[in-house]
Amino acid sequence: MVPISRAGLAEALSVEQNRRRYILLFVSYITSAIMLVLGLRHLFSEDYLLQFILFGCAFSFLLNAAWFHASQQLETACLIEGILVSAFVVGLVVHGGFEQTALFWVFPFPPILYGLLGRKRGTILNLTLLAILALVLYGPALGQAQYRVAESSRFLASLLTLILACGINEHFRERSHHSMDLLQRSKDNQANTDALTGLANRRFLDQSMPQYLQQQPELLLPMALILVDLDHFKHINDSFGHAEGDKVLQQIARLFRGKLRQPDIACRYGGEEFLLLLPHTQLTDAARVAEKIRHAVAQQRFLPQHPELVITCSFGVAVLSSSHDFDEALRQADQLLYQAKADGRNLVRC
Repeated sequence: MVPISRAGLAEALSVEQNRRRYILLFVSYITSAIMLVLGLRHLFSEDYLLQFILFGCAFSFLLNAAWFHASQQLETACLIEGILVSAFVVGLVVHGGFEQTALFWVFPFPPILYGLLGRKRGTILNLTLLAILALVLYGPALGQAQYRVAESSRFLASLLTLILACGINEHFRERSHHSMDLLQRSKDNQANTDALTGLANRRFLDQSMPQYLQQQPELLLPMALILVDLDHFKHINDSFGHAEGDKVLQQIARLFRGKLRQPDIACRYGGEEFLLLLPHTQLTDAARVAEKIRHAVAQQRFLPQHPELVITCSFGVAVLSSSHDFDEALRQADQLLYQAKADGRNLVRC
């Protein structure tokens, strides 16, 4: 019910996406620049196939980068880049490269494929590339460059070793990243959780919630704000003690969890005040939820040893339509709560 870690999760995903984005752009621009330089060196030679490989792949990388800037589809752009890298490697090995040096240019690319595609897809593409290169080196002669047997076998063994080493490194990098993410989210949860009720606390409302609204408003808006205050709570503490008052607050928190949807967020706003955040909820629906909770609180006996104790709540309901108006919507809900108090308590005002 309380997605306190969502902001942390979004941040972790953003870091990983930025890492892949930088790798994508690095490969696109730096590799294409190297290919263009090498292509220009062979521009006036009669090796037209090598020119086609170098210039063709360079412009393909640049086109993919331009398409990514326009579309921002990182997953697809990385997959296209991985296929382009593999095609360049195969084409270069088939040709042989300048003075049969093609095999030396293969080794930078396995870690690049892992960086672009991650451990699983990177392993699949790297092993597929290894199999294709083995077929090129040991398969039937169809016009491809010819390499010495010892050179081919040592190249494939070295490439397989590099792929395995990169795969192991990527596996433990992902595990380490996941562990650090879990640790950070655990710290965020503790810092953003009220110790007594287990609900989100004021820190979450003041720091995390506005940030989350700015980053992904489409997941929340329009969002209803229901401000709840327990009527005459000081009387409960004075009459039965603070320990009994704490039990009431804990049971109120459990009641909220039972009455709200999974995406809804229940927060302890301060003392005996609570704030309920209902994503994608209009005013009439929020008023209906508030009325349902008001009725449930009034019917429940929170201290069985004191059955005469009837607890009620007052409610102020407002709706947030813009990510920039959270404080204003909260102020409006607070005014409506005071109106409910002034009108006699145990009421919903919206």
